Amino acid sequence: MLKYTASINESIVEVILENAPGNAKYTSPDIQKEILNILAIRVRNKIREEIGDAKFCILVDEALDESNKEQMAIVLRFVNRDGFVQERFFDVVGVDETSAKTLKKGICNVLTHHNLQVENMRGQGYDGASNMRGVWNGLQALFLKNCPYAYYEHCFAHQLQLALVAAAKDVPDVWKFFSKLNSIVNLVGVSPKRHMELKNIKAAELADMLASGELATDNRFTERTTILLVFSLALNPVDGFKSFKIDDICSLASEFYPGDFTQVEMGNLRRQLKLYEHDVFHNSKFQNLTSLSELCRRLVETGKVSIYFLIDRLVRLVLTLPVSMATTERAFSAMKLVKTTLRNKMEDGFLADCLVIYIERELARNIDSDSIINDFYSIKNRRAPLK
Repeated sequence: MLKYTASINESIVEVILENAPGNAKYTSPDIQKEILNILAIRVRNKIREEIGDAKFCILVDEALDESNKEQMAIVLRFVNRDGFVQERFFDVVGVDETSAKTLKKGICNVLTHHNLQVENMRGQGYDGASNMRGVWNGLQALFLKNCPYAYYEHCFAHQLQLALVAAAKDVPDVWKFFSKLNSIVNLVGVSPKRHMELKNIKAAELADMLASGELATDNRFTERTTILLVFSLALNPVDGFKSFKIDDICSLASEFYPGDFTQVEMGNLRRQLKLYEHDVFHNSKFQNLTSLSELCRRLVETGKVSIYFLIDRLVRLVLTLPVSMATTERAFSAMKLVKTTLRNKMEDGFLADCLVIYIERELARNIDSDSIINDFYSIKNRRAPLK
């Protein structure tokens, strides 16, 4: 890249590579990592500025990298000042083991370093693993002790998958299909006898689980989560605000977000909702809205956020709740591209910097090169200038 740049710019060829000072070529791996780290810090600072003082949600998942080391991806979900829901990849942290306490410590270290208070967390999104969703000692329970309004949501996509699998087991045709498929696999396997024994053991285990009623318990939504979703539905603007219910909205604020509204604001919220019903419902700019996020943006665009600021606050809190873990899964897909078999010795910090720049490349592209050079010089004295 340096040679190509030099080939099209005579002023550059005079100061790089063979023409650069022997002790200041700035092409060593350490220098490259240093510049990369500066850019990654700039990207994270931009994300932090986007969040501002807004409430946020964490989406966390873990996976093995190419060197079989456990990596924990951290994604932040929030609503920006313009009313857009954002999910930003923020960091990846190497962990020695995946106990809830270890994961919480790693997450808190990242949040604290960037002055993000756990008290401002309003949602947690994880998969269904016991170390994540455990009611007593899971990661979600540990965070709830510090912030009782950081509601845990099991990834909806994962819940749908589990529900479909459970439902399929009760459909005779589907059950017969997979039974036949297992027979075929056993027939063509290298050891039919061993596979048949395994099948018999599995069948006996399944019969025991059915007899004990263990498979009949497949409740994926907690009662409190269900109530939260029902109350949140009252804010939905779809079908001309068909689901709008003032009592449910007020209950949503008082029961689930009492720390975000004072007693006086609770009373004012009901008055705002009554005015909102007569004003917004008949406003042409609020017709045919298709989502809660679109409603949030329209309140900002029309300036009505200054009138219905309590409603806007509640809408943003609901939008902050996690929906799926797709963003963390995409982060792990990116990790496979960055940390490959030929680059499996990458240090954790270097990996994290590469990922945040690659995944949030739209933010990275808008960072001024001169600001990176200035930061590069501010770290320590340099032998040769870059500009």
